[in-house]
Amino acid sequence: MPNFKITPQPILFGLYSISSLICALFLSWVIWASADFAYPALHDFMDIEQHTVKYGPQNRYRDHFENTDRDERIRLFASINEAIHEHGDGLKEIDYYDKTTNKKIDSLLHTSEILHLKDVSKLIDIFRVTAFISFLVLLGIILTFYRTKQAPPNIKQQSLSTLLIIGLCTITVLIIGPVNVFYAFHEWFFPANHKWFFYYQESLMTILMKAPFLFGYIAILILLLTIPIYILTNIISSKFLTILANNK
Repeated sequence: MPNFKITPQPILFGLYSISSLICALFLSWVIWASADFAYPALHDFMDIEQHTVKYGPQNRYRDHFENTDRDERIRLFASINEAIHEHGDGLKEIDYYDKTTNKKIDSLLHTSEILHLKDVSKLIDIFRVTAFISFLVLLGIILTFYRTKQAPPNIKQQSLSTLLIIGLCTITVLIIGPVNVFYAFHEWFFPANHKWFFYYQESLMTILMKAPFLFGYIAILILLLTIPIYILTNIISSKFLTILANNK
């Protein structure tokens, strides 16, 4: 057994848990982003085909979006996903095409939508920096545990506290309402003079994503993957410290 000196350090343990959770959340985001947040499957599950047929003809700024097919909508979502992870580059160049003639109909996004997506891109950049800092903090704490011969909080302790926090957050969201939480998030994080709410009749982007409902499903997917990554990260950290202690 490793000769760890166990000394309660709530602040250090708290930072360890928070930083590892942020890293796990970011890794989950990266994995789902690389898979376009499961949009092809969610497109079918949420019946975005019928949603497009209903609201496409009602759009005030763009015509004939209902003439796109499933493959085209998947391509459009992938293009937006790629652009927001590249500082918003390429948003203006996203066009949509007729499913029958394969001819360009129009550009997908108008100015307000592009501005909003660039705001989203900035948040993603902030998330990247936060995750990188959290990773450095996590490495520093692991090094501290090693130098002081102190065991990190065990996975049971962290899992119980983390699941409690997640549970409370979930209950809070359900009580307030996912849609209300979605609106509040935008009001807090986006500039007051930047439009972020779009009716289906004024935004093909909103039709494409069946917003805000798609974001709820994506949040669930990210959370479901974050939990096992978080647990695995802590197991690896503990095993790593044990190996170092045994070899010291």
